[in-house]
Amino acid sequence: MRPNSEVPPYVLAAQAGGAVRHLCRRMRNGEPASPTDLCRTLGALQQLAGDLAHVLPGLQEQLEASLLAGRIGTGETAGEAWDKVADVGHALAQAHASSLVMATELRASQRVLGELASS
Repeated sequence: MRPNSEVPPYVLAAQAGGAVRHLCRRMRNGEPASPTDLCRTLGALQQLAGDLAHVLPGLQEQLEASLLAGRIGTGETAGEAWDKVADVGHALAQAHASSLVMATELRASQRVLGELASS
């Protein structure tokens, strides 16, 4: 296995997605979890959403750098290529905002569940 620094970003994203799908299957199967485990799960998902929010701006930066370096958009006019990069940037900005909201709501859910579990 290659060191983590050599693992392509899409592989890391796929691994994260695989872990979430595995969690989803376990939740769907109704595996019992203690309130403490549920609270910890919410905390981990909150961290994941926050981490995702931090990754998305970097994707836009890499996309712009790829366009400037001529690695993408070579079949387009400069204006068309930048318009498409801007469209991707807009979508990534929306996803970034959604990730921040998700992280905030998961944090609130974790807090309330913790209060419920301790009462």
